[in-house]
Amino acid sequence: MAPEMTSVQTDSVETRRKTTRNRDFGKGKKRDIKRNIPTDLIPIEEETWLLQPIAVTMMRHDYSLIQIRILVTIVEYMQSKLHKMLNKERLQPEIFSDAELDNDGRLEIKTLFKTLGVDPNHYPQLRQSLKMLAAIPVEIPYKTADGRHYQKVTNLCDVYIPEDEGIYEKYAVLKIDRTVAKRLVSLDLGYHRLGKQIVFACKNRYTQRIYMFIESWLDKGGTIIKTIDFRKMLRLESNYKKFSDFTRRVLEPAKAELESLAENGFCDCYFDYSKRYNHGQRGGEPDELVFKIYRPKNRLNQQLKDVTDMQKKQFANMLVRYFGFDNTLANKMCDRITPENYQDAVSKLVDLRSRLNNNLTINDRAAYTYRALDNLFKGNAEKMLENKK
Repeated sequence: MAPEMTSVQTDSVETRRKTTRNRDFGKGKKRDIKRNIPTDLIPIEEETWLLQPIAVTMMRHDYSLIQIRILVTIVEYMQSKLHKMLNKERLQPEIFSDAELDNDGRLEIKTLFKTLGVDPNHYPQLRQSLKMLAAIPVEIPYKTADGRHYQKVTNLCDVYIPEDEGIYEKYAVLKIDRTVAKRLVSLDLGYHRLGKQIVFACKNRYTQRIYMFIESWLDKGGTIIKTIDFRKMLRLESNYKKFSDFTRRVLEPAKAELESLAENGFCDCYFDYSKRYNHGQRGGEPDELVFKIYRPKNRLNQQLKDVTDMQKKQFANMLVRYFGFDNTLANKMCDRITPENYQDAVSKLVDLRSRLNNNLTINDRAAYTYRALDNLFKGNAEKMLENKK
């Protein structure tokens, strides 16, 4: 296992965000920092929200902290494909066309070292983590059309690292088999929202994994999972056999870290848990873990509301300016915007604008756009209900 690296490199964008954040926090009452929080984190209102398939969240692996960051960058790369699938746009019979693959029939992703939040002094360790990524097995869940569940056992990718140490921009090339790439965008188990910077902010790999897990259940406020399945997800079936050790080394550190991030405005959820014994035991390994998942209160909730209001205003302006809506109809449509469907709606508008500009037979742009957005919002709502079943 490659060593876990936690030194974060702040690029120019992060530096600008930090400067703005410090200036804003200097106004009025000083922010109440309840725990020892680093000053270079990204506040929740500037978070990069991704769509992540449940198949990725529940993938079993033993990745290090930096390897999980690499996995998230792969998920980020897949966003365009995921949005097209959610918008039910026409895709090729194969999700990834031949034109999107290299000569070996694999998906190629160039990953810049500077995007992984690693100090340049730790690039040798980063290279080692990348090399190990090609060897660590993963188990990816999937569901067949007839409802059967399986685990695909494979490795995530092959890794190509340039040997020329003199190149200015350090990078690696990840090559993913077509069948694995299809699993990474599979929506047959559902999907959820994921904060990229939240994953990068975590200093513990188990915090990263548990954050992904609870984020997938955030809308329901909690979930129950068999303890053995939770261990398998983390690849800890044989580690920390005493449950008190599992609690001390895995659950409690993740709980404390996420709560600290959340109450300081850097994470949108945190959790508590309890043990459930189904066979009359009085201690030891519980049969199930009961997770209660919370959203931060007060200030953070207002921030999230403000972001949503700003997004709605921008969306309404687009409807009026480009699609012929009047202000009343635009505001009515924007009332259906939520943080969960905003990115899908914007992607749909971009697609509709291109389509309408190239199709002069559509006379009523507002009516056409209204129907398309109405179908999108109804479809997303149905998916969310289905995923909660």
